[in-house]
Amino acid sequence: MLAFHALYRALKMTVFRKISLLMLLLFTAIYGVGAVLYVQQAQYDIGRELAAVSGVAQSLGAAETLPPDVVQSLRHMRPTQGSGSAVNHEVPFWFASIVTGERAFEVVNGWRIDPADEVEEVWEGFVLISASYAVGMVLCFLALFWMVKQGVRPLTELSSAMAAVADGCLASRLPSQRVMELDTLAQRFNHMVLALENEQQTVSRLLNELLQLQDREREHIARVLHDDLGQYLTGIRAQAKSWVYDPELNERQKQQARDLAGHCETVQRHFRHLLQDLHPLAMEQLGLAGAIQHLAEQWQHLSGLNCQLTMDEHLADMSGEQQTHLYRFLQEALNNVSRHANATCATLAVTLNAGELHIELRDDGAGTDNFPEKAGLGLRSMHERARCLGGRVRFLSKVGEGTKIQLAVPLHPSCAFGSLL
Repeated sequence: MLAFHALYRALKMTVFRKISLLMLLLFTAIYGVGAVLYVQQAQYDIGRELAAVSGVAQSLGAAETLPPDVVQSLRHMRPTQGSGSAVNHEVPFWFASIVTGERAFEVVNGWRIDPADEVEEVWEGFVLISASYAVGMVLCFLALFWMVKQGVRPLTELSSAMAAVADGCLASRLPSQRVMELDTLAQRFNHMVLALENEQQTVSRLLNELLQLQDREREHIARVLHDDLGQYLTGIRAQAKSWVYDPELNERQKQQARDLAGHCETVQRHFRHLLQDLHPLAMEQLGLAGAIQHLAEQWQHLSGLNCQLTMDEHLADMSGEQQTHLYRFLQEALNNVSRHANATCATLAVTLNAGELHIELRDDGAGTDNFPEKAGLGLRSMHERARCLGGRVRFLSKVGEGTKIQLAVPLHPSCAFGSLL
């Protein structure tokens, strides 16, 4: 099967090569047919010329009776006592043999009938026609190359534009073409890309609104749980602790009160983790840098993995929505490390450099060679949050070398303040 695919790729040619090969075969066939017809005509002409010369030789007297200048001026006739054949050595032997048919030269009335002059003329004509044919063929191939190049250029532009669209660049457009059919194709392609661009903008806007709605719902649920259920748990725990010091209760009832207070404390601890997942209250209280540090510490405590955090002393002053997107991005990235990476530690670096906020998260996990193909909902949400931040995200992973996630968020110069470590 692999050999078949290799042979198929080897047989695949460009349009110009295919047309050139067909044209070469056609020119060769025409040249071959023309050469055969030319040789047949030459053989007929030489035979007719020799027949005429034989008649002349019979009417003439012996060569010795004629003046030498007359003998030298005669064509196709040589005295038998002369130097023999006068065939030009510049004429190839194979060509002379073909056109003369390797016939023995006749001797008539003391004259040898020799078609050397006629063969030379035929050869010169053959060379001239062949050279003209070759020049015409070269000109045809040059014209063919130019025409194919002009015809294939729109297809090459279309292929490049389609490759750009496949890479996510929906701003690619084809210019107008001078050929009506190609111009129609280019316009339809531009309309298709425009429709895709509009659809992508719509989907991105809906995803952004969905993420914002999700964050608002999480915030609402977190506040309701904190204000209502949290207060109830606090009250129950306080009541249970007060029973411990009630003199009217026996020791068994006091122990039950201690157990109830301990259970309430456990529920409250998990409750705080749940609230932190639903809405990062630490960001409102500690700011972005404090929230990131708290997130790293909480993830390290819950996952049991080591997290080495490196962060600049001052981060950019971002809007609440941007901070939420960035926090959720880091939260999802750390959760992926603990769930899927099989790592023992992670390294998180948050720095400001050249007007951009750079984030890099590394782990020492198993890694994978087809990381984009395994993209799930979490990775898609990370891509969308990076897009909402106007940033660029890269996922680099290799088997045995772990995974690295890089995020670069451009910032306005006025957003950065303070000095960097």
